[in-house]
Amino acid sequence: MDEMIKYINSDGIVQAWHHLTSTYFDRNRPRIDPVVCVNVLTLFYRYGRGTQLSQTFQWVYQILYYRAYLDGTRYYCYPESFLYFLNRLIASSDSPELHRYLKPLLLERVLERIGASGDAMALAMRILVCKSMGIRNEVDARSLLALQCEDGGWELCWMFQHPSTKTKVGNRGLNTALAINAINAVKE
Repeated sequence: MDEMIKYINSDGIVQAWHHLTSTYFDRNRPRIDPVVCVNVLTLFYRYGRGTQLSQTFQWVYQILYYRAYLDGTRYYCYPESFLYFLNRLIASSDSPELHRYLKPLLLERVLERIGASGDAMALAMRILVCKSMGIRNEVDARSLLALQCEDGGWELCWMFQHPSTKTKVGNRGLNTALAINAINAVKE
């Protein structure tokens, strides 16, 4: 974490770039992605150091407030990825700041997405965020169930992509696991 702090740009935002399965901190490749920043914030808040990234927090809040995630992010294909990992940030910390500022706005934004189109991964992420927010999202659950394959799983969906090569990465097992968790969340 001490090393990550060294990769904050002049705006106070953590710079990192994502290459297939790893996130790198590299001064020669200054890249910023809201989902990567949320995941870095999750680490810092989990270990009581969230205040060290207050400007990154403010930037992420602005992304949520202005809906700048709706077309996906630099590395992540779906708006739901941002919402999903933001929910994970809130759930992993007892910070009053996170709960006071992010949680109500996240609730509004996920309510706006109910019924929006999406593949199995997007729908499952949306349902799981809804569940965490105390919303039973049966609309998207029906859409998700309609996408289930004959073998019981769900089709491959893309989790993220490398912007320069357009290489997409996904995993059918991950999609299926998310979908099963989402369906179970609606049943509870």
